[in-house]
Amino acid sequence: MLRYQVALSDISFKVMGANLRLFKAMHLPVISTARPFEFYRKVFFEDACQADVLSSLASKRVVDIGCGLTPFTEDSMFQVCRRSGVDFYGIDPKLADGFKFGLFDRLKSVATGATSMPRADMPGQEKAIAAFADNLPFADQSVDLILSCWLLFAWIQDETLLVLIFTEFDRVLVPGGHISLFPTMGWPSVERRYPSLAKLLASYQVSQRFLVGVNPSSMPPTFVTRLVKYLI
Repeated sequence: MLRYQVALSDISFKVMGANLRLFKAMHLPVISTARPFEFYRKVFFEDACQADVLSSLASKRVVDIGCGLTPFTEDSMFQVCRRSGVDFYGIDPKLADGFKFGLFDRLKSVATGATSMPRADMPGQEKAIAAFADNLPFADQSVDLILSCWLLFAWIQDETLLVLIFTEFDRVLVPGGHISLFPTMGWPSVERRYPSLAKLLASYQVSQRFLVGVNPSSMPPTFVTRLVKYLI
């Protein structure tokens, strides 16, 4: 991990923190995104081709935390996996009230990289579940992979809540299962900022990959973090 990468990532998170404080001061809701499969493929699967990504997920249960509008877009990870028979779930508390699919949701989708617009009539909605990340509707050790994009550390920065969420992740993950997160700071920065969380995750194997994209609002210079649960 290069020093300049850590520094750039820390700067990115200072900007995110300022944006978060502004959103809270203005009582604005969390932005619901509709990022496509291509974004997930590049971020979480190291730019592997679609066939290889789907092959790696065969027979696995995958959960996308903070999925936003992705269950409703044709080219999303949710829909691509559904069409391929992958056991893929989208989790977001906003699903309880539903989305209006009006101009605002469409604009948010475009702004966050969507290449197809959300539609209310998309199939597979039985796996789009309204739930909070610290209270997941899955049995103990029943999930193989947890993905979370632009939620943990970016929007949720409270350590007490993060500890509750990762405790729940640990409950549902199979031994050897893993969590993939984007964006995150360099792990030493995470450990300094969230010591209680670092203690909780001390038994996890941590690996990181620095990533920067053309659009810094969607893919800022930060890290993708992979946390692998210890084997029993």
